[in-house]
Amino acid sequence: MEDEEKKYIEHVKIIVAIVITFVFTLCTTIILYYSYLSKKGLIVKKYDSSEEITTYLNEVRTQLEDQYIGEIDDETLKEYAIKGYVSGLGDQYTEYLTQSEYENLTSELSDFVGIGVYLGENKTTKETIILGTVSEDSPAEKAGMKAGDILLEVNSEDVRTKGSQYVSSKVKGEEGTSVNIKVLRGQEELSFDVTRQSIKMYKIKYEMLKNNIGYIDFDSFTDTSDQEFAQAYDELKKQGAKYLIVDLRDNSGGYVTSALNIADLFVEKGKTLLITKNSKDEISKEYAKTDKVIDIPVVVLVNNYSASASEILTGILKDYGIAKIVGTNTYGKGVMQTIISGIYKGALKITTAEYFSPNENKINQIGIKPDVEVELTDEAKEKLTRENDNQLQKAIEVVQE
Repeated sequence: MEDEEKKYIEHVKIIVAIVITFVFTLCTTIILYYSYLSKKGLIVKKYDSSEEITTYLNEVRTQLEDQYIGEIDDETLKEYAIKGYVSGLGDQYTEYLTQSEYENLTSELSDFVGIGVYLGENKTTKETIILGTVSEDSPAEKAGMKAGDILLEVNSEDVRTKGSQYVSSKVKGEEGTSVNIKVLRGQEELSFDVTRQSIKMYKIKYEMLKNNIGYIDFDSFTDTSDQEFAQAYDELKKQGAKYLIVDLRDNSGGYVTSALNIADLFVEKGKTLLITKNSKDEISKEYAKTDKVIDIPVVVLVNNYSASASEILTGILKDYGIAKIVGTNTYGKGVMQTIISGIYKGALKITTAEYFSPNENKINQIGIKPDVEVELTDEAKEKLTRENDNQLQKAIEVVQE
């Protein structure tokens, strides 16, 4: 009888242990899965403040329905309600992208239909400015638009402080259609009617200058820039390059991975390339994965519109003493964004991390100071040529020292 009771008790213990293990495993799985879904934005939490906003929006809607004499577009109101809510953070890089803005963002580093300009934002005024044109044959160039022009209106819509992403989405359109653009050049307002056409984005430009100086120039970090940079360097090396100038002026960034892969060509394997800190103050590091390839004197050309991925590459080369930096202080965009699509019809672009150079130098809102500071002359700002490019001439001088 005692043996049967002992067996019964043992069975009960085993069953209880199994049940406890099952419950624990289930709870852990639910917690981890919930955490995963939350991070992916697939679980939407409820907030009291959001319920208050709904009340206020309903009050506004009631007044609009009662008194507004125009038509009400619900879809546009929803998009701009979300956009306004996010803009309240006061972070210039965190924003809600409407469907057209999101589509524009995903295509801006590839061929597109537009007028062929690179757009940036003035760091102080936030005005959208033309950094340059894709080529001399671009519609903007033919129409007479120039680098430095501040965009005031697109098809009579005031866009001066709406951000380059928004302006770009308005400038692009169907091939063969016309867009009217008003700009400010100095103190003069000018208007241009520009016909949109298919724009072929140049990737990497390179050439051999005098005295065996290789020159590589590119205006954005696309998903293939790293491969094209390596190919350009190989070709210049075959042509006898003994020095290298990398022109990152007006390069507002792009794919960070491309910047790191290019940096990998200059840095010894295993060395730190990038340090990032997220919203939880967690630190992570990126390291050089391959053996160093480039071992000739290097100069990097930068200016006030060299930003983001450009600053990552510049910071790496400066910290390790691999390159001399020539030009003017860089833009100072030392934060990274994560894009979450599927938010209503558009996407949410959120600043999720700050990055630092290998020597832990802060870049955000500070930028990178050149080793040799050189301002572009007024003549060169008006129309840049190889002959009047005093920054490039200084780079040629420095790289041979």
